[in-house]
Amino acid sequence: MGTSYYACADQHPGIEVHHSCRNRACYLCAQQKRMEWVEKQKQRLLDVPHFHVIFTLPHEYLSLWRYNESLFAQIIFRASQTTLLTLLADDRHGGLKPGVLMALHTWGRQLNLHPHTHCLVTAGGLDRQGNWRALNTFLLPGRVIREVYRGKLQGLVKEAFESGDLCLPPDMTRDTFWAVYRSLYKKSWSVRIEERYEHGKGVLLYLARYCKGGPVNPRQLKRIDAGGIEMSYLDHRDKRVKSQRLRPEEFIRRVLLHVPPQGLHTLRYYGFYAPAAKQDYRRCRNACGTLAMVRPAEDCSSTVYYCSTCGGVSRLTSRCWPSRGKGNSINRASVLRHRAGGSVQRADEQYLEKSSYDSS
Repeated sequence: MGTSYYACADQHPGIEVHHSCRNRACYLCAQQKRMEWVEKQKQRLLDVPHFHVIFTLPHEYLSLWRYNESLFAQIIFRASQTTLLTLLADDRHGGLKPGVLMALHTWGRQLNLHPHTHCLVTAGGLDRQGNWRALNTFLLPGRVIREVYRGKLQGLVKEAFESGDLCLPPDMTRDTFWAVYRSLYKKSWSVRIEERYEHGKGVLLYLARYCKGGPVNPRQLKRIDAGGIEMSYLDHRDKRVKSQRLRPEEFIRRVLLHVPPQGLHTLRYYGFYAPAAKQDYRRCRNACGTLAMVRPAEDCSSTVYYCSTCGGVSRLTSRCWPSRGKGNSINRASVLRHRAGGSVQRADEQYLEKSSYDSS
């Protein structure tokens, strides 16, 4: 996509900034989009405590996930949604309609395949009379939510299999599928209700970290050579930072496991946060307000680059980008064009404002 070059007034070694590929799974390109999305959510999320709930897909279904990624994503979303909304609508557990923001993640700390949904659930909702009512520090019983989630997801998997929508891997027979299916009723499923966020800032920090950008933060990459890639990760079991070394092919394979299929929405809204529940949402917003006045988790302004040698501000000196001729097909042969200095730099800036390429 081309590169922009920055240098300080003393012309020390410059800074190269590659132009955005705009892919939602690219961590660097998603930085600005991430913060813009958070600012939009501040207009939507209520200024109330939120619970954090995590629904995990059993690892026995991982082979099926690889052959039915879009289908299983729909299944885990629907099972998570119906579990929360059904239980909270029950008078024994509040009798409320909450607001739910849900994000699908497919990775573990070591880039292994680990599909799960992160849910932000309002600590309160609308009762049957349409009035706002807050919940206390308790959301739902752990045993109940695990059993209901298991039943919902198993029912959806069975329905997809019997309708022919579920594609079995080459090494899995129908008998093997039913054996795996029945065995999952004998184990306890992983559903965690984490700590409650008591204020809007905590919600924003959570969203800023997880909403966009894929599984790999460039700061995790410690050493890269032809023999392998060393990356750090936080072990959630003992809370210690550890490292692992992967062959380049294995690293690429693991990253590509977590690129979502085209057209799959990995962020969704339910309850009174759903786009179709505008009237209910207005009632809740009038009662509680939104996070619009909460300051962002980090600066969303334009990036300033500083020289690593003298610390001075680095200015744009030149840019180069692919020239693709007519049209915008990425399959056309690319020839790098380069412009530098003075009026040419200004021409670059005007060109880039009109083009689809922007600097990270």
